[in-house]
Amino acid sequence: MDRTEKISLIARYDSAIDPLIDFVQNIPAAAIDFRPGLPGAWTIREHAVHILDGDTFGYGRIRLAVAQPDIEVFVWDEEAWQRRARYETGDALSSLEISRQLRRVVSAMARALADSDWDVYAIRHAQRGRLTLADVLTLYADHAQFHLAYFRRNLDAFRAASTSSGVTGPVL
Repeated sequence: MDRTEKISLIARYDSAIDPLIDFVQNIPAAAIDFRPGLPGAWTIREHAVHILDGDTFGYGRIRLAVAQPDIEVFVWDEEAWQRRARYETGDALSSLEISRQLRRVVSAMARALADSDWDVYAIRHAQRGRLTLADVLTLYADHAQFHLAYFRRNLDAFRAASTSSGVTGPVL
């Protein structure tokens, strides 16, 4: 991966959270806690808090890859965290804004390393194997986009439920 590709990946990782923040800022407050009638579905609030947990782990993993290359990292049980860490109590917008700040710190470090060999910076993951700095940045850039699809699905379901229940007023 050359310098230009690294800078592009860093920018993609850094900005991946922005559409989620914009989304949450522009939906009805009631949509944040709406749970679609699908097995195992999470609310937008729960997704946002999960993203913060993921970005917290990502922050640590990326910095570990640089500071202690090839260190083994633990695998976290996302479902257990959602159930036990009380995701329903977290603030969706604050969670995403904190994620943005974590990404900015990581991005600044990664930009400072853009001229070095990123293949030496890696972690070892029990399920995914060896992940280089580029692999981990890509994983977390994609993670935000993955959850944006759930945000949209939930808002669509919220709108449909609001329409079918006869709710009047603005539903974005």
